[in-house]
Amino acid sequence: MFHASHGSFTDQSLKPVYVGAGVCKMATLPTAELSDANATHVASGDVRVLHPVFKIYGQATAFSGPIVTVKVFEDNVLVRELIETKGEGRVLVIDGGGSLRCALLGGNLAQLAQNMGWAGIVVNGCVRDVDEINACDIGVRALASHPLRSNKKRTGEKNVPVYIGGTFIREGEWLYADNDGILVSKFELSN
Repeated sequence: MFHASHGSFTDQSLKPVYVGAGVCKMATLPTAELSDANATHVASGDVRVLHPVFKIYGQATAFSGPIVTVKVFEDNVLVRELIETKGEGRVLVIDGGGSLRCALLGGNLAQLAQNMGWAGIVVNGCVRDVDEINACDIGVRALASHPLRSNKKRTGEKNVPVYIGGTFIREGEWLYADNDGILVSKFELSN
């Protein structure tokens, strides 16, 4: 993996991918290979598989990175605040309580996330502006799409444990997503 403090790659199976403004994102390893190679960790619960309920959006069908969490309900002000920070190849996990009544992420925020260097976003809720999100070079997973925007009251919590897809997810854990599904690990994985 690329270590910014050392400026080097320690795992030669991963290759850097450079996107807009010199932002470096790591190409992710296939989740099927990761789950096979880490079967002991899957059995122990150190590596978990999210329930297969998420739809795929965005051009980056595979993404991975350390997790940043936010817990909101039908309000995306905190989501925007986090996306406005440098993503540095991280993955934003949004626990929207599974609400299917409004969208927590749209095309403008997806474009901003891409520009700020986020690797991906997982939404336990809805997105909107699907065509715009699909034009962005970022990976997005969400339960569904919905045309209504969210509230703007700034309610919720940042950097807290969340429960989505049948598992607890904590800040700093690692997320790996591709067309086969989503893995969450207590530590960075290799095959």
